[in-house]
Amino acid sequence: MALNCYGLKIRFRHFLICCLLVGCEEVINPDLPTTEPQLVIDALIGYNDNAGEPITRGEVKLTLTAPFLISEVPAVNSAQVFIIDEATGFTYPLSESEPGVFNQGLPNLRFNRDYTLQVIYNNEVYTATERLVKTTPIDKLEQGDDFLFDEEEETEVKITITDIAGERNQYLFAFGFNNFLVIEDTFFDGEQLTFSYFYEDIDPGRLLAVTIFGADKEFANYAEEVLEQAGEDNGSGGPFTVPATVKGNIINTTNPENFPFGYFALSEFDTELLFVE
Repeated sequence: MALNCYGLKIRFRHFLICCLLVGCEEVINPDLPTTEPQLVIDALIGYNDNAGEPITRGEVKLTLTAPFLISEVPAVNSAQVFIIDEATGFTYPLSESEPGVFNQGLPNLRFNRDYTLQVIYNNEVYTATERLVKTTPIDKLEQGDDFLFDEEEETEVKITITDIAGERNQYLFAFGFNNFLVIEDTFFDGEQLTFSYFYEDIDPGRLLAVTIFGADKEFANYAEEVLEQAGEDNGSGGPFTVPATVKGNIINTTNPENFPFGYFALSEFDTELLFVE
Protein backbone atom coordinates (compact mmCIF):
# COMPACT_ATOMS: atom_id res chain seq x y z
CA MET A 1 0.00 0.00 0.00
CA ALA A 2 1.32 3.47 -0.81
CA LEU A 3 0.29 7.02 -0.07
CA ASN A 4 1.73 10.51 -0.43
CA CYS A 5 2.03 12.94 2.46
CA TYR A 6 3.23 16.52 2.29
CA GLY A 7 5.28 18.02 5.12
CA LEU A 8 3.36 19.24 8.15
CA LYS A 9 5.07 21.92 10.19
CA ILE A 10 4.34 22.35 13.87
CA ARG A 11 6.00 25.59 14.81
CA PHE A 12 5.03 28.42 17.04
CA ARG A 13 5.02 32.18 16.40
CA HIS A 14 3.76 35.08 18.44
CA PHE A 15 2.26 37.61 16.06
CA LEU A 16 3.08 41.31 16.42
CA ILE A 17 0.30 43.89 16.29
CA CYS A 18 1.24 47.11 14.56
CA CYS A 19 0.21 50.33 16.24
CA LEU A 20 -2.56 52.20 14.46
CA LEU A 21 -1.85 55.78 13.52
CA VAL A 22 -4.66 58.32 13.30
CA GLY A 23 -3.79 61.32 11.16
CA CYS A 24 -0.17 60.07 11.31
CA GLU A 25 0.07 61.57 14.79
CA GLU A 26 -2.09 59.88 17.41
CA VAL A 27 -1.03 56.39 18.48
CA ILE A 28 -3.81 54.07 19.63
CA ASN A 29 -2.73 51.33 22.04
CA PRO A 30 -5.45 48.67 22.07
CA ASP A 31 -6.38 47.04 25.35
CA LEU A 32 -5.55 43.36 25.02
CA PRO A 33 -6.85 40.69 27.38
CA THR A 34 -4.27 39.23 29.74
CA THR A 35 -4.35 36.03 31.73
CA GLU A 36 -2.16 34.49 34.38
CA PRO A 37 0.64 32.38 32.87
CA GLN A 38 -0.08 28.66 32.90
CA LEU A 39 2.41 25.85 33.05
CA VAL A 40 3.22 23.97 29.83
CA ILE A 41 4.68 20.47 30.27
CA ASP A 42 6.02 19.07 27.03
CA ALA A 43 7.28 15.52 27.76
CA LEU A 44 8.11 12.87 25.17
CA ILE A 45 10.48 10.09 26.25
CA GLY A 46 11.55 7.40 23.83
CA TYR A 47 12.96 3.89 24.18
CA ASN A 48 14.97 1.78 21.72
CA ASP A 49 16.21 -1.77 22.30
CA ASN A 50 19.42 -0.90 20.46
CA ALA A 51 20.35 -4.55 19.74
CA GLY A 52 20.09 -5.59 23.37
CA GLU A 53 21.67 -2.43 24.84
CA PRO A 54 18.56 -0.33 25.54
CA ILE A 55 18.70 3.45 25.33
CA THR A 56 16.28 6.08 26.61
CA ARG A 57 16.11 9.51 25.00
CA GLY A 58 13.83 12.49 25.45
CA GLU A 59 13.10 15.40 27.72
CA VAL A 60 10.57 17.11 29.92
CA LYS A 61 10.37 20.75 28.86
CA LEU A 62 8.69 23.27 31.14
CA THR A 63 7.59 26.68 29.90
CA LEU A 64 4.91 29.23 30.71
CA THR A 65 2.19 30.62 28.49
CA ALA A 66 3.08 34.21 27.64
CA PRO A 67 1.10 37.40 27.01
CA PHE A 68 0.13 37.98 23.40
CA LEU A 69 2.83 40.54 22.61
CA ILE A 70 5.71 38.61 24.18
CA SER A 71 7.91 37.17 21.43
CA GLU A 72 9.76 34.63 23.58
CA VAL A 73 8.27 31.74 25.54
CA PRO A 74 9.62 31.95 29.11
CA ALA A 75 11.29 28.88 30.61
CA VAL A 76 10.24 27.70 34.06
CA ASN A 77 12.60 28.20 36.96
CA SER A 78 12.72 26.46 40.35
CA ALA A 79 10.76 23.35 39.35
CA GLN A 80 11.36 19.74 40.33
CA VAL A 81 10.75 16.85 37.95
CA PHE A 82 10.56 13.13 38.74
CA ILE A 83 9.77 9.88 36.96
CA ILE A 84 8.31 7.20 39.25
CA ASP A 85 8.46 3.50 38.34
CA GLU A 86 5.17 2.29 39.80
CA ALA A 87 6.27 -1.37 39.68
CA THR A 88 9.27 -0.82 41.95
CA GLY A 89 8.27 2.42 43.65
CA PHE A 90 11.64 3.90 42.73
CA THR A 91 11.71 7.63 42.01
CA TYR A 92 14.09 9.06 39.41
CA PRO A 93 14.84 12.77 39.90
CA LEU A 94 15.58 14.51 36.60
CA SER A 95 18.05 17.37 36.26
CA GLU A 96 18.27 20.23 33.78
CA SER A 97 20.63 20.57 30.85
CA GLU A 98 19.37 24.13 30.36
CA PRO A 99 16.67 26.23 32.06
CA GLY A 100 13.37 24.37 31.95
CA VAL A 101 14.73 21.35 30.03
CA PHE A 102 14.99 18.18 32.12
CA ASN A 103 16.73 15.32 30.29
CA GLN A 104 19.33 14.03 32.72
CA GLY A 105 18.65 10.94 34.86
CA LEU A 106 15.98 9.30 32.70
CA PRO A 107 15.14 5.71 33.78
CA ASN A 108 15.62 2.61 31.64
CA LEU A 109 12.06 2.01 30.48
CA ARG A 110 10.35 -1.38 30.29
CA PHE A 111 7.14 -2.50 28.65
CA ASN A 112 4.00 -3.31 30.68
CA ARG A 113 4.92 -0.97 33.52
CA ASP A 114 3.27 2.22 34.70
CA TYR A 115 5.48 5.31 34.91
CA THR A 116 4.33 8.51 36.55
CA LEU A 117 5.63 11.94 35.65
CA GLN A 118 5.60 14.28 38.63
CA VAL A 119 6.32 17.99 38.32
CA ILE A 120 6.41 20.26 41.37
CA TYR A 121 6.14 23.96 40.60
CA ASN A 122 4.97 26.88 42.74
CA ASN A 123 4.00 24.43 45.52
CA GLU A 124 1.62 22.60 43.18
CA VAL A 125 1.97 19.01 41.96
CA TYR A 126 1.29 17.98 38.37
CA THR A 127 1.14 14.30 37.41
CA ALA A 128 0.40 11.89 34.57
CA THR A 129 0.80 8.11 34.39
CA GLU A 130 1.55 6.28 31.13
CA ARG A 131 2.96 3.04 29.74
CA LEU A 132 5.58 2.54 27.08
CA VAL A 133 3.89 2.13 23.68
CA LYS A 134 5.60 -0.15 21.16
CA THR A 135 6.22 0.67 17.53
CA THR A 136 7.35 -1.07 14.37
CA PRO A 137 10.79 -0.37 12.90
CA ILE A 138 11.39 1.45 9.65
CA ASP A 139 12.01 -1.24 7.04
CA LYS A 140 13.47 1.04 4.40
CA LEU A 141 14.27 4.72 3.91
CA GLU A 142 15.19 5.76 0.39
CA GLN A 143 15.17 8.77 -1.89
CA GLY A 144 12.67 8.90 -4.73
CA ASP A 145 12.45 11.11 -7.81
CA ASP A 146 8.79 12.17 -7.76
CA PHE A 147 7.45 15.56 -6.71
CA LEU A 148 4.12 17.15 -5.82
CA PHE A 149 4.35 20.73 -7.04
CA ASP A 150 7.90 21.82 -7.86
CA GLU A 151 10.53 19.44 -9.23
CA GLU A 152 13.33 21.92 -8.52
CA GLU A 153 12.39 22.61 -4.89
CA GLU A 154 11.23 19.21 -3.60
CA THR A 155 13.00 16.05 -2.48
CA GLU A 156 10.98 12.84 -2.18
CA VAL A 157 11.79 10.42 0.63
CA LYS A 158 10.06 7.03 0.63
CA ILE A 159 9.40 5.33 3.98
CA THR A 160 8.46 1.66 4.30
CA ILE A 161 7.12 0.03 7.48
CA THR A 162 5.37 -3.23 8.32
CA ASP A 163 2.43 -2.78 10.66
CA ILE A 164 2.08 -4.83 13.85
CA ALA A 165 -0.69 -7.31 13.04
CA GLY A 166 -3.85 -7.99 14.99
CA GLU A 167 -4.12 -4.76 16.97
CA ARG A 168 -4.97 -1.13 16.39
CA ASN A 169 -1.77 0.90 16.07
CA GLN A 170 -0.97 4.56 15.67
CA TYR A 171 2.42 5.93 14.67
CA LEU A 172 3.93 9.38 14.99
CA PHE A 173 6.59 10.26 12.41
CA ALA A 174 9.16 13.00 12.97
CA PHE A 175 10.89 14.17 9.79
CA GLY A 176 13.10 16.85 11.31
CA PHE A 177 12.68 20.61 10.97
CA ASN A 178 9.68 20.41 13.36
CA ASN A 179 7.70 18.37 10.81
CA PHE A 180 5.41 15.60 12.08
CA LEU A 181 2.78 13.21 10.77
CA VAL A 182 0.34 10.87 12.56
CA ILE A 183 -0.97 7.74 10.84
CA GLU A 184 -3.28 4.92 11.96
CA ASP A 185 -3.29 1.36 10.60
CA THR A 186 -7.04 1.25 9.89
CA PHE A 187 -6.51 0.25 6.26
CA PHE A 188 -3.22 -1.67 6.47
CA ASP A 189 -3.40 -3.83 9.61
CA GLY A 190 -0.50 -6.28 9.51
CA GLU A 191 0.52 -5.17 6.02
CA GLN A 192 3.54 -3.36 4.62
CA LEU A 193 3.06 0.32 3.87
CA THR A 194 5.20 2.58 1.70
CA PHE A 195 4.50 6.31 1.58
CA SER A 196 6.29 9.38 0.29
CA TYR A 197 7.25 12.48 2.22
CA PHE A 198 8.38 15.61 0.39
CA TYR A 199 11.00 18.00 1.75
CA GLU A 200 11.45 21.51 0.42
CA ASP A 201 14.78 23.22 -0.27
CA ILE A 202 17.05 20.36 0.83
CA ASP A 203 20.56 20.50 -0.63
CA PRO A 204 22.40 17.39 -1.86
CA GLY A 205 24.61 15.88 0.84
CA ARG A 206 22.22 16.84 3.63
CA LEU A 207 21.70 14.15 6.26
CA LEU A 208 18.03 13.50 7.01
CA ALA A 209 16.76 11.63 10.07
CA VAL A 210 13.30 10.08 10.10
CA THR A 211 11.95 8.71 13.39
CA ILE A 212 8.85 6.63 14.07
CA PHE A 213 7.25 6.65 17.55
CA GLY A 214 4.61 4.32 18.91
CA ALA A 215 1.50 6.19 20.05
CA ASP A 216 -1.66 5.11 21.82
CA LYS A 217 -5.01 6.44 20.66
CA GLU A 218 -5.10 9.29 23.16
CA PHE A 219 -1.64 10.59 22.28
CA ALA A 220 -2.33 10.24 18.55
CA ASN A 221 -5.57 12.25 18.91
CA TYR A 222 -3.76 14.91 20.93
CA ALA A 223 -0.93 15.19 18.39
CA GLU A 224 -3.38 15.44 15.49
CA GLU A 225 -5.33 18.19 17.22
CA VAL A 226 -2.15 20.12 17.94
CA LEU A 227 -0.98 19.75 14.34
CA GLU A 228 -4.34 20.96 13.08
CA GLN A 229 -4.45 24.00 15.35
CA ALA A 230 -0.79 24.87 14.88
CA GLY A 231 -1.01 24.94 11.09
CA GLU A 232 2.10 25.42 9.01
CA ASP A 233 3.56 28.72 10.20
CA ASN A 234 3.57 28.93 13.95
CA GLY A 235 7.08 29.78 15.07
CA SER A 236 9.25 27.63 17.37
CA GLY A 237 8.43 25.82 20.58
CA GLY A 238 7.86 22.37 22.00
CA PRO A 239 6.77 19.65 19.64
CA PHE A 240 3.23 19.21 21.00
CA THR A 241 2.21 22.49 22.60
CA VAL A 242 0.17 25.23 20.92
CA PRO A 243 -1.18 28.65 21.97
CA ALA A 244 -4.70 27.25 22.43
CA THR A 245 -6.62 25.25 25.00
CA VAL A 246 -5.57 21.79 23.83
CA LYS A 247 -5.56 19.94 27.14
CA GLY A 248 -3.41 16.87 27.46
CA ASN A 249 -3.18 14.03 29.97
CA ILE A 250 -1.43 15.91 32.79
CA ILE A 251 -3.45 17.03 35.81
CA ASN A 252 -2.83 19.38 38.69
CA THR A 253 -3.48 17.29 41.79
CA THR A 254 -3.10 20.28 44.11
CA ASN A 255 -5.39 22.71 42.28
CA PRO A 256 -7.31 21.01 39.42
CA GLU A 257 -8.64 24.31 38.08
CA ASN A 258 -5.08 25.46 37.41
CA PHE A 259 -4.54 22.79 34.77
CA PRO A 260 -1.40 22.65 32.61
CA PHE A 261 -1.03 22.37 28.86
CA GLY A 262 1.08 19.71 27.20
CA TYR A 263 1.38 15.93 27.22
CA PHE A 264 3.39 13.10 28.77
CA ALA A 265 4.12 10.22 26.38
CA LEU A 266 6.38 7.16 26.51
CA SER A 267 7.14 5.73 23.08
CA GLU A 268 9.31 3.06 21.58
CA PHE A 269 11.10 4.63 18.60
CA ASP A 270 13.22 3.78 15.60
CA THR A 271 15.37 6.18 13.57
CA GLU A 272 16.83 5.81 10.08
CA LEU A 273 19.25 8.17 8.35
CA LEU A 274 19.49 9.16 4.69
CA PHE A 275 21.99 11.30 2.79
CA VAL A 276 20.30 13.35 0.07
CA GLU A 277 21.76 12.79 -3.38
